[in-house]
Amino acid sequence: MKDSPLHSGSLHVLFYVGLALFAVHEMDAVARYEWRLLPGLSLLGDDAGQITFVLLHIPLFVLLFWMTGHRSEQIRYKSQLSVDGLLLVHGLAHFALSGHPLYEFEAPVETITVYGGALVGIVHGGLLITRQYWGRFT
Repeated sequence: MKDSPLHSGSLHVLFYVGLALFAVHEMDAVARYEWRLLPGLSLLGDDAGQITFVLLHIPLFVLLFWMTGHRSEQIRYKSQLSVDGLLLVHGLAHFALSGHPLYEFEAPVETITVYGGALVGIVHGGLLITRQYWGRFT
């Protein structure tokens, strides 16, 4: 099987850095009671909220891993670009919620995982679009 340029090289590694930052942030989110800030989950008590929050991440990450590593270049391209957008929106949401009384995230972990993830999403998305339309690089 021919190695796809959208699924190899430094650009691909950069994408997985962003995905890893998001995954590590979600681990920290359990310790920081993030479900208390989420519509729907905030209505649950801490025990039910934590269990629901954690279990909802199973299908989320299965979908993310499957779509962003898909055999089809078009599906992989669109899903990786979508994750890049998610990382940016996620960073903006954290910034907007940072003054909320139930917000418990702290630097340096939040800075690295949330805002670092947003930065990686911006850079990866920009490079992915640039390569798609104006040339090839890895």
